[in-house]
Amino acid sequence: MKIRIAFLFLFLCGIINTAFAQFNFKPNYGLAQKQAPTELPKSKAPVPQTVRLKKQDLKGTLRYDKDDQYIIASGWELTDGNKTVAQPIMDNTYNTAEWYNATVPGTVLTTLVNQGVYPNPYYGLNNLYIPDTLCRMDWWYRVKFDVPTTETKKLSHLLFNGINYRADIWLNGKLLGNIAGAFKRGYFDTRNLLKSTNNVLAVHIYPPNNAGIPHEENKAGWGPNGGLLCLDGPTFISSEGWDWVPGIRDRNIGIWQDVRLCLNSDVELKDPQVITDLPLPDTTSAKIIIKAPLYNSGDEKQTFDLACNTEGIDVHKQITLNPKENRLVIFSSDEFPALNLRNPRLWWPNGYGKQSLYTLKITASNQGETLFTKNVQFGIRELSYQFTVDVANKQDWRIEYSPTDVKQKETPLFDFLNCRPYGNTYKNTVIAKVREGVDLTNFTEVEQGNPFLVIKVNGKPIYCKGGNWGMDDAMKNTSNEFLEPYFRLHKEENFNMIRNWTGESTEESFYNLCDKYGMLVWNDFSMSTGGHNLNPADNDLFMQNTTEIVKRFRNHPSIALWCARNEGYAPAELEERIQQLIAKEDGSRHYIGNSVVINMLISGPHQFFPDPIKYYNNIADGFNTEFGTISMPAYQTLKKFIAKEDIWPISDVWYYHDLHLNGYDWKEYIRRINALGKDSCQNAEEFCKRAQVLNFNNHRAMFEAWNHKLWNNASGVLLWMSHPAWPSMMWQTYSYDYETFGSFYGSKKGCEPQHIQWNLNNHKVVVINASLKEIKNAKAKLTIFNTSGKQLMTHEEKVDVPANAKTDLWVTDIPQNNSGLVLFRLTLTGSNDKLISENDYWLKDQYDVSPPDLGKINSTRLALSNVKKENNMISCKIKNTGKNIATFIKLNVVNSATGEIILPAYASDGYFSLLPNQNKKIEINIPALNKITGVKIVADGLNCSLK
Repeated sequence: MKIRIAFLFLFLCGIINTAFAQFNFKPNYGLAQKQAPTELPKSKAPVPQTVRLKKQDLKGTLRYDKDDQYIIASGWELTDGNKTVAQPIMDNTYNTAEWYNATVPGTVLTTLVNQGVYPNPYYGLNNLYIPDTLCRMDWWYRVKFDVPTTETKKLSHLLFNGINYRADIWLNGKLLGNIAGAFKRGYFDTRNLLKSTNNVLAVHIYPPNNAGIPHEENKAGWGPNGGLLCLDGPTFISSEGWDWVPGIRDRNIGIWQDVRLCLNSDVELKDPQVITDLPLPDTTSAKIIIKAPLYNSGDEKQTFDLACNTEGIDVHKQITLNPKENRLVIFSSDEFPALNLRNPRLWWPNGYGKQSLYTLKITASNQGETLFTKNVQFGIRELSYQFTVDVANKQDWRIEYSPTDVKQKETPLFDFLNCRPYGNTYKNTVIAKVREGVDLTNFTEVEQGNPFLVIKVNGKPIYCKGGNWGMDDAMKNTSNEFLEPYFRLHKEENFNMIRNWTGESTEESFYNLCDKYGMLVWNDFSMSTGGHNLNPADNDLFMQNTTEIVKRFRNHPSIALWCARNEGYAPAELEERIQQLIAKEDGSRHYIGNSVVINMLISGPHQFFPDPIKYYNNIADGFNTEFGTISMPAYQTLKKFIAKEDIWPISDVWYYHDLHLNGYDWKEYIRRINALGKDSCQNAEEFCKRAQVLNFNNHRAMFEAWNHKLWNNASGVLLWMSHPAWPSMMWQTYSYDYETFGSFYGSKKGCEPQHIQWNLNNHKVVVINASLKEIKNAKAKLTIFNTSGKQLMTHEEKVDVPANAKTDLWVTDIPQNNSGLVLFRLTLTGSNDKLISENDYWLKDQYDVSPPDLGKINSTRLALSNVKKENNMISCKIKNTGKNIATFIKLNVVNSATGEIILPAYASDGYFSLLPNQNKKIEINIPALNKITGVKIVADGLNCSLK
């Protein structure tokens, strides 16, 4: 992921008038040979023993999905290419007794783990016991299936939604064709090949050309971050190994997306597009434009009625297609007034409104016979953007534009390869040019003096808060059931943007869930760090996959912009081709040529800061796509992936799971954890519990630092990372098992849409309103307590809080007569005295927000009452029954029989403090609650536990 310090220096020195890829940097080829055995991490736990499952003889089944498509849902088999040759596989009597029952969708490694060949690579050092040869072999998938007799003539095509890395496709002994790249679909004509029974589909998977040699993380370090695999471009490039994920032994090759049989006539519709255009600032109407790319694959002329329907809209066209003719049919509001929709339900990012979605049904029919039906989900919203550009004879012109309203359709607008530094204030930020010949009336001049990007939705500026997904899952489990809790957690922590880093989470489930939960997507394409990681070796293959990504996913309202790559510019040829592609095939959202510097800050830092005031004074500003810190998980999670033999003291297994002892200021993080108690940590449980204090405070401080400059150039910040791809000690706001620890609640607090905070740098109380709802007649209050809960001072003010703005209130310092530890408690209440925001800071005279003095607070006891269980919700009141403030309290619901925490769970609050005799209502939503017979609530804190 990250750029080394030396590389950063070279980057900043060489940025003027050039592209990242043109710098004379030493390219990262990764390791030239495997590490010596003495360099590999070691475990005290025994090597796991696996038992291969007995192969079952399962025939393939077809499951109807939608749009006349059947998923080949079961019966898949797998073997390595060394055990067989092509032709016998096509025979339906071929003996597959020595094969594996395959998991499809899934990777080769998914199957081998599920079949007991190899252990779970996420546990301990198990990944080291899996041979890295899996990614250097070819593999065969095979499935035998029947189709209904009435369907054999209609099931005319096979659709592969994603394989990795290359594949030949065989059906009943005939080679249909091939696919290359992880993000390109395969669509194959099966007419005259399908039989009613015993069809044999065989898929020959080939590995990437440049699998590379993974560096195994150890105490010394994490290695080069990628290597040769970057040459293969459109694939899961991080699976060679990064500082947040180990080398995945098969590099995620296999049939990683589903395979479908499609009912088709000769008339085909591929990748229709729905564009919505609002007459901003008016949002009471919306123009809908429908683009339908049609193809007549038959040998006869086809005449048919093409109908588009959605919620009261019903428009038709009579279409005639000649044999083999392609035609783009457009429905516009100029031609069909019904497409000018009144009072549309708008799609908004999380925190700004509802995520309303529509379904457009497109049908072709001829004399009562339906030729095809296609359902397209879309959202009504319009994206616009503010940033600074250069134009002929003018520099630093700040503009706003909406791609939907551009007059010069299908025309690239900006030159990102010839940028210049913005100026002395932001030396790391560069400004692109508007291309010659572009009509400047496409742009509206706005208030000058700010170089940074602002993303607007439906005419409203969106304060972008969220994080990076390096990859959804290290083994590419992309099912909706597996991924959805992660998206809900993002919504719960008040995020509204996810960066799809190098496009490694590019699949339908990812975008569907972003649509559902209001997550804007910063969408990179499949290239990593410019000038450091290698560029794709095959530009045509890269563009084939990129074209598929744009055309396949462009209807998702969540995608906010397309980006060339991670931390750098695309090579010149690819840059021009990408720009032409997006202008032609999208035209509804912005493309940016670099994830950093162009109207952005340089990414980082990515380390722990013991003094969070640095976030305010040295870092927070503008728009930053990567910014993070250490994030240790909770003990209950740690036990799930580290054996008892290795769990304490800190061991090689910790290092392998991304504890980088010699980087990112981990040593200071550990020192601070030990200092939080009266003595150093004696076990992993104590270590993890104390770590949550740092996690909470630092994550809250990161977001609050950006908050304090809201719209004073600060417009967005994305954590590196919000989401872990595997069990990790680093860069995450929750853990892989859905557990929410200090980082989650610190982020949730700092990202509240309506939030009161105390700025660490200027001691000012401010209210952040990152929503479209103003607050009238609110009351802001600050109360300061000592550790026994004695009130030292209080101050309150009435305040009207405008929408989407920061409101400065008063300055408060620690009372002069107090030199010990104090609790600052801020509250914001509405006119009805309903609590809107509460925010606690533990401070001492040095204004350190993670003081070691916390360990000196005497212990206290907690008590539960009013425990209620209703449907999937459990609620209670928790009370501090002692004489001292109870600190950093977290509740979980556990299975009474096993004692294991029930996850996923969505709690109203966590890591909070209670004054003596104070009680607080906590609600926890657990989707699986009704499926569990006995549950109980557990709670503890830094200095407290339940009676």
